[in-house]
Amino acid sequence: MALPQMILGDNMLLQLLGFDRSAAPEDAELEFGLMNQPESWGVFVFIGIAALLVWLTFRLYRREIAGCPLWVKHSLAVVRVLVLGVLLFLFLDPAVTYTKSRSLRPAVSVLVDTSQSMANADPYEDDAAARAAAAAVGKSAADLRAKPPTRTELVQSVLSAADWKLLRDLDAKGRLRVLDFSHRVVEAARVPTTADSVPGSDSGGAPNDGDSQTEDVFQGLAPVVADGSGTDLARALREAMSDKLTSAVVAFTDGQHNGSESLEETVDEAKRRGIPLFFVGIGDPMRPVNLNVSELYADPQVWKADPFEVQAILRAQGIENESVTVELLETGPPAGADGDVVAEPSEEKVLATQEVVVNAENPQARLVFAHTFEEPGEHWLTVRAKGLDDERNIEDNAPSAPIRINVLDNRARVLLVAGAPNWEYRALTRLFMREPTIDVSCWLQSLDEGRQQQGNTEISELPVTQEKLFEYDVVLLLDPDPVQFDEAWIELLGRFVREHSGGMLYMPGPAFSGQFLGSGRTAGIRDLLPVSLGDVGDVEVSSLLSSNDREWPLQIVAANADQPAMRFFADTEQTIERWKTLAGIYWSFPALDAKPGSRILMEHSDPTLRRREVARPLLVTGQLGSGRTIYLGFDGTWRWRTAGVDAEFFKRFWVQTTRYLIEGRTLAGKRRGVIETERSRYEVGDRVRLTARLREVNYDPIVAESIEAELLEPGREPGKLTFLPVPNEKGTYIATLPVSLPGQYVARIALPGEGAETVMIDKSVPVTLPVKEARSTWLDKPALQELATLTGGKYFDIDQTAALALAVPDRIRHLEMRSPPIPVWDTNRVLILLVTLLTLEWAMRKRYKLL
Repeated sequence: MALPQMILGDNMLLQLLGFDRSAAPEDAELEFGLMNQPESWGVFVFIGIAALLVWLTFRLYRREIAGCPLWVKHSLAVVRVLVLGVLLFLFLDPAVTYTKSRSLRPAVSVLVDTSQSMANADPYEDDAAARAAAAAVGKSAADLRAKPPTRTELVQSVLSAADWKLLRDLDAKGRLRVLDFSHRVVEAARVPTTADSVPGSDSGGAPNDGDSQTEDVFQGLAPVVADGSGTDLARALREAMSDKLTSAVVAFTDGQHNGSESLEETVDEAKRRGIPLFFVGIGDPMRPVNLNVSELYADPQVWKADPFEVQAILRAQGIENESVTVELLETGPPAGADGDVVAEPSEEKVLATQEVVVNAENPQARLVFAHTFEEPGEHWLTVRAKGLDDERNIEDNAPSAPIRINVLDNRARVLLVAGAPNWEYRALTRLFMREPTIDVSCWLQSLDEGRQQQGNTEISELPVTQEKLFEYDVVLLLDPDPVQFDEAWIELLGRFVREHSGGMLYMPGPAFSGQFLGSGRTAGIRDLLPVSLGDVGDVEVSSLLSSNDREWPLQIVAANADQPAMRFFADTEQTIERWKTLAGIYWSFPALDAKPGSRILMEHSDPTLRRREVARPLLVTGQLGSGRTIYLGFDGTWRWRTAGVDAEFFKRFWVQTTRYLIEGRTLAGKRRGVIETERSRYEVGDRVRLTARLREVNYDPIVAESIEAELLEPGREPGKLTFLPVPNEKGTYIATLPVSLPGQYVARIALPGEGAETVMIDKSVPVTLPVKEARSTWLDKPALQELATLTGGKYFDIDQTAALALAVPDRIRHLEMRSPPIPVWDTNRVLILLVTLLTLEWAMRKRYKLL
């Protein structure tokens, strides 16, 4: 048998031996043992040898000189026995080992749905759901239905109940993580546990000998805010399982998933890793009867007596088969649009009515209203579905804010200049002369002298003076011949755009573009264009004159497909698909790239024309001073006339392009500036990028460190928005506006005018609720139950959170780490003891002459 080891409850023996206590952790448990101790029968042999050595020692000293006193002999024997005892002790190799305990605490992740659907106040038509929600907040089902809380209020109430008991109970099962999720996942609080305050602990495994220290953190958790634009449940679950040591995931959600990641793959991962998923259902599982009108759109500017379209989307839920009455209404501006925080309700006027049949198989319908305004000025329109008898929530039967339509009175004055009567010139001339909103004057340079020019307003000479040219709103240059132009006219054209807010479009062609852009008299137009052309002199004449025999399809830049000149439909995807059906490109001018601040709307689809991985730009818009410019780097748009009814897409493109060029002049501010957005519509959760282009009274760019604007937000007091300058673009400023509420947002900049006059530059931004969040808002209880079962978890109603805490497994592992032996015989005190005993024996033998 072996000699027993000693568990050292105190440090007296170690102190006597001179052991350094710092060699072991302060909170470790120490054990003393003999590393060379004999085993089994060897113990008896060792004891026998030790006893024999003691007997021999005393035997030898008793036979010493008879004249030596007996007590001296016994004393020497004792000293010698002590020396032998020390040597035997060293032979046994005494050592200390220590044991350190630690706990591995896996993560327990709590997910809280903060998407827009969590802001709903459910009607609780399902009795079981009503009883569960009522029990969770301590009300009766009747009181709950009379004044239902929002889903976020319900979750907040459950989490904070009984001094955050649920979170405390889950914290006892591991390292608690609280995450908010919607279209993104944000760690709301990394809750510290006892592991964070115990010495020697770490995040992966820490002792948990005391109570959890989470009270202050739980009390500091921010209230749940439903501001997400989507619900990506798969992404949230994946993030909740990102910790390698994850024992369980608890999710408070309605079960809807509209993210891009695969929910099935995420659940498979949880099943493979043995991580149970627990779900707490939030909401009413009954699909309520509801009508929703959203995605309201119309052109922001239309012309008097010119028909235009107002489009919207009607979505129905919980309706088997019913006819719905939808109205186009003219109403007043929304609150804040006219500078007031609260606007008085204005009288509504029904402009048109439609009957739309919706059912379970056809729950969505696109609404299109055609209307014409005879009165110029500002008008506000909305579309509203009349509420059904059993529809509880009618607030979303109309968009959250109406749209503003600016009706223009005068016809657009357009100067069309062409070098030759090509197909493009002929098609545009016929189009503009028939268009009631455009007054076109044509100047065909190749026309024989004495022949009459075409146009609504005929001219007998090219306008070359400021007085004549500035009568026009837009100048269209279709492959002009440089022979009739000089530096003075190009300079005048630049002033027309920069200072007079005119619009200019240049379309190069195979006949004259090389000469026009390379000639010393007209090369200055390159400074007006939104593209960089490089050294036109190096462009081979053959490449300009040759006609490619292959048709290349149109390649639209998807991010800019909703630009006013490009838009065919309210749905951007539908617009892009229509562009793909139009006739393609044969010839194009070799432009290099768009200038900074410009927007590329169309690129060449030929990969061999790419320069440094950048496609050749074909259609580019830009801002030049207070006016707008467009570069259309190919010909052949006349071939688009075969698409649609009565050349509708050819007509729409050119009319919209002309109106876009005019818009800089017709916008409020009288050519002093404009505020633009990248898109015409935004959803809650988006970040709106506002670009302001501002001019002094003399139309020079405004140069300032920043520009302060007034910001009007729905339901809030007026605030401030700061625009910062864009590097290398004088007079251009940008600001970013996060939008968290639906409604009308207005940014307004006040510029000093002449004398005491103040010029206001403003921009209205309509913001709607996310479409994907509005489609599915009910509690999908069967789906959550299935997900929980697949992973070994469980589904709970909102009033069963006490059972939830018990169901979450406790997978905390307690580990013990044993150290290697630390010798205790090689200390100074042991050496001193041995030397002292030997010296004492030598001195006594010397004294009594025993040497």
